Amino acid sequence: MAERSSQVDVGALLAGLPDAVLVVREDVIAFANETAEAWLGSPSLVGVPLAKVLVDGEAERFSRLLLHRDAGWPLPASLRFGFRRQDGLELMAELRLSALPTGERVLSARDVTDVTRAERLMGNLALLSSEPPLLEGPDALLDASAPVFDALGWTVAFTELTEGASTTLRVLSPPGNAVGAYGRTLVGTELPLERTPILAEVVRTGDPIFLDNVPLLLEGPTAGAKELSRSMLEARIARSAWCPIRSGDRISHVLAVTGKDLTDHDFVAVQLFAAQLGASLRLLGLSTELVRSERLAAVGEMAAVLAHEVRSPIGVIFNALGLLGRTNDGAERARLMEMLVEEAERLKQLVQDLLDFAGPKTASLEAVEVAPLVRAALEAARHDTAFVERAPVVVLELDGLTRPVRASATLLRRALINLLQNAFQHVPHGRTVRVDACERADHARIRVYNEGTTIEPVIAARIFEPFFTTQARGTGLGLAIVRRVALELGGNVELEPTKDGVTFALDLAYA
Repeated sequence: MAERSSQVDVGALLAGLPDAVLVVREDVIAFANETAEAWLGSPSLVGVPLAKVLVDGEAERFSRLLLHRDAGWPLPASLRFGFRRQDGLELMAELRLSALPTGERVLSARDVTDVTRAERLMGNLALLSSEPPLLEGPDALLDASAPVFDALGWTVAFTELTEGASTTLRVLSPPGNAVGAYGRTLVGTELPLERTPILAEVVRTGDPIFLDNVPLLLEGPTAGAKELSRSMLEARIARSAWCPIRSGDRISHVLAVTGKDLTDHDFVAVQLFAAQLGASLRLLGLSTELVRSERLAAVGEMAAVLAHEVRSPIGVIFNALGLLGRTNDGAERARLMEMLVEEAERLKQLVQDLLDFAGPKTASLEAVEVAPLVRAALEAARHDTAFVERAPVVVLELDGLTRPVRASATLLRRALINLLQNAFQHVPHGRTVRVDACERADHARIRVYNEGTTIEPVIAARIFEPFFTTQARGTGLGLAIVRRVALELGGNVELEPTKDGVTFALDLAYA
């Protein structure tokens, strides 16, 4: 009887508290106030085991914490525990523990489900700021974040603002979502701001907006939002967040997120993501400007190389033409004609190098046998003046590659000629140039080696840069063209470490 009286007193004391309160005796709920029953979706919790209203594993953790406290270990003032409603929905609560004189445990729980979700959402979105998508532009960042928003069941719209109008660029939403389906019909369509009153308000104030019910809370004409209102009511969405994204001193984009369970805490996370999108836009703009600056610098460098390379042969040609007009000596005229042809060939090679570097066209790839192509490239490269001057010993070791590679015969031949010409230009007189080929697990490797001095690291770091050369004559495009061709063929070229010379290795996939 005394025990029952004690419980009635406890009930009178705890019934009116705003927090959910459970009194637990021997792991069974002995009392629950109205807040607890409403929160856990059950009209009667008395007699229900505590483990039944906790998510899996939490009952064991609760028991361990009580053992620790009874052993003298101090516990935090509050703890976070996962609860499960009668309908299966999981909730997160901030729990405070106390005890009655009769020995029952009193659990006072405050729902922090939305806070916990917002913390997790902010953590997931914050991780994206340290990943490549942030550097690749807003589309990549939206793609990377799509699983986060999809798991929450929210719809995300990314809209660009122009003078007096807006254009929806991207819409992310779960399958079957009515608002997402409607939003996708607007992608790419320019709408005047008077038809999008929420966006207009964001532009006017410059502040983010959080609304419980967009269609009902709008002031003034809402005819333009009629279809949005219908689709939102169909989807039973009651809340949305609208965050401006600035570019300099103007609002360039707006991020809109809608979800029936969106909270004020989530609003903070959405603003964080909007800031990340803004940072991504700025980084993309800086990257574009950097590429433009690098291209202009490359054009300037190319102009300087061309001026240097063209001036010399043109000077020789004009001098030879002048001498031709003043001499009748047959031998001298033959020598001058040979000089004209040589310098004309030099100009022709310069133009060819520039054309090759400017862009190997998208090639039609096919199965190519390497050995005959190497021999054809060698025959062409033998006409280079460096081969005549240095008279190298050329060795071919091509038996190690029996499988054809996937390539364009024309582009691969050009790359091999350039590698051979480079080897002829750097090999000491009478020493060895070797071409070998071998099979690796997933690709073929063709190597061009020249005996001689190794390349210093400071030069090796720039060896494939366009217009970089250590030669008195030359455009510095030969190896740059090789690299361009290798990438065009889906392969790679690298400077392979060699003790007694220089080796360039060209890797290509099998056909």
